[in-house]
Amino acid sequence: MPKTTFFSLPDEKREKILRVAARMFAEKGYNLTDMAAIAAKAGISKGSIYNYFSSKEEFYLYVCRDGLNRSRKAIYGSMQADWNIYKQVEHIFRQGAQFAREYPEYVRLYLNVSSTGMENFARKLTLEVEKKTADHLKNLLKKGMNDGIVREDLDVNLAAFLINSLYIVVVVSLVSEHFKIRMKEYLNILGEFDENTIHKEIGEVINLIHRFLKSR
Repeated sequence: MPKTTFFSLPDEKREKILRVAARMFAEKGYNLTDMAAIAAKAGISKGSIYNYFSSKEEFYLYVCRDGLNRSRKAIYGSMQADWNIYKQVEHIFRQGAQFAREYPEYVRLYLNVSSTGMENFARKLTLEVEKKTADHLKNLLKKGMNDGIVREDLDVNLAAFLINSLYIVVVVSLVSEHFKIRMKEYLNILGEFDENTIHKEIGEVINLIHRFLKSR
């Protein structure tokens, strides 16, 4: 956690520091990002950052966790608890794609943590990121099976893993040139991504998941 001095800052200043840091960590990675450069772009002194955070590592971890909270709020904030798994899966994919296009830096931070040399951060962050989503999907699948709307022969753990893996591939394909080229090749997408193309392809993925889950 940051020092109490960070939370004493005006909301606008605190937001600017976090957004600048997220963009720079996402662009350059943890090791190549300079704290002085973040401070200069955020309009504060380098020493001020260390008044708010005890180390670069603590700062980076907090920025990543802040991004996770923003993502969860964007995706789950408007979700209704009584929606079944089909409606929730569609909502997750649609809202996740919208968040990725509006705030690509937070998706890039997610990708950065998976990189070689970032194992220390993965051990501190990955379970925080994945456990809540994994538990949510597994519970949705079990409820769907109990309600008779999800096939009863399904392996819940594997199904949850496959759904989330598809979600990650779709979302990172919107911000990573490597994954974008890969998606365009596999799905035979010609030209640049636009809103209509993204909407259509996400719809196809959602329909595939729905068919996979349907009761026999």
